[in-house]
Amino acid sequence: MYRQILIEPGHRDLQCIVWKVGLNAEVLTYRLKPVMYGISNAPFLVIRTLQQSVQDEKLRFPLTSEFLLLDAYMGDIMSGASDLETSHQQLRDALHSCRMTLHPILLSC
Repeated sequence: MYRQILIEPGHRDLQCIVWKVGLNAEVLTYRLKPVMYGISNAPFLVIRTLQQSVQDEKLRFPLTSEFLLLDAYMGDIMSGASDLETSHQQLRDALHSCRMTLHPILLSC
């Protein structure tokens, strides 16, 4: 999920990787576009982005708003509904609207 959230271009200087291959090699600087896994604020950025996306789209996807707010932890969503097909479609569409991709592991038992 981290790699699906892009950092504002003006803030990318704040998450750089400095890399040097050998002793006499030139120092390379990479500015990462997505949230970088492992940095201390990454979990906050992921959860806050998801919450804002839910707020932005809750009128279009009322069924999944509750799933995303209450049943999501980091990149996992664990919930249920009486109509799995409709809820799955709305969940996929809601995430797609903010350019995230749903990768279901299990739809029903």
